[in-house]
Amino acid sequence: MRLVRTVLVTGAAGLIGSHLCEAFAQAGWKVRALDKPGSDCTAARLAGATVSAAELAQPDGALAAAELASGARLIAHAAYPGPNEVYEALASARAAMAAALQARASFLLLSSTSVYGRPRNLPCEEGEVKLPVDRHGATRWAVEREAFLWRRTRGLELAVLRPALTYGPRQRRGLAVILAIAALAAKSGRALWLPRRGPVVHTVHAQDVAQAAVLVGSDAGTLDGRAFNVADDVPLPLEELARAVLQAAGAREAGRLPYSPRPARFVLWLAKHLPEWVLWAPLNRRIARAWRMAFGGQPPVAPPRLEPDLLEQLSADRWYDTQRLRALGFAPRFPSAVEGLQQLALQSRTHGLLPSAQPALAP
Repeated sequence: MRLVRTVLVTGAAGLIGSHLCEAFAQAGWKVRALDKPGSDCTAARLAGATVSAAELAQPDGALAAAELASGARLIAHAAYPGPNEVYEALASARAAMAAALQARASFLLLSSTSVYGRPRNLPCEEGEVKLPVDRHGATRWAVEREAFLWRRTRGLELAVLRPALTYGPRQRRGLAVILAIAALAAKSGRALWLPRRGPVVHTVHAQDVAQAAVLVGSDAGTLDGRAFNVADDVPLPLEELARAVLQAAGAREAGRLPYSPRPARFVLWLAKHLPEWVLWAPLNRRIARAWRMAFGGQPPVAPPRLEPDLLEQLSADRWYDTQRLRALGFAPRFPSAVEGLQQLALQSRTHGLLPSAQPALAP
């Protein structure tokens, strides 16, 4: 008789965490899901996970994690409080790692390719120097360093996944925000301009991140101490990625604007350093207003929010070597963002989460 393996997934309400719950459940694992009180863990529940709520960064939450980890073979740590919460991120990771050690379970850390910053060598391999250039990357790298320290000093059995720019259902930031804004433009009949070529961007669908997690987590003991880049097959120039977003949203292309790296980096620097009330707050208020109007004043979900950290991911050439993961048998279900964004837009509209495009006029 085959024993059922158990996994504890932290951050189970998030984009990656919710997909981990689904993928592990589909692979026959018993799933225990953990997130903050008040988090929407509907996807985890529908996948059959046993859901618990606790503040992982607090002492009571650490005790709860230790209890939930009892008998588990793997702790998949996807909890991430945000780029500005480095101390909370470290406290959450320490609690999850302590739970893994107590349960004698392997620890799978969900990190990010943002730890590399702007890679010097392309495609970027796992051993590339880590020079994060934004708060997101710095926080992720701080957690990774702590995890490897625990491996060296306490015997933590550790594997790390570093997904590229991730998108997928239930996402409320990143590429999903750009898709939502393009859908608003499509509904209002506005055409959008695209950059001419631009830097190369590497993406990955959340389902493929979860597939990689099951693959690595199933053999985490053998893969102790290793990190894996997770990305799709086709890195795209920014122009092609933006065009894929427009096509998925049903928006029209107005034309192409010249792209020059140096002016673009200056604009990026300016946008990142302007006070929020000067640029980001007014911009997000306009988006929220358009979002409410697109749904007749009753939107099904909170409006999308633009954040400066996304601009960094689109500002320089980034593509990643995934040969280490492919050697284990990994093959993405969504080979490029073109297919993945089309599926995401279709699924979102089917569930009423994106406004419908304006009907095309008859010729």
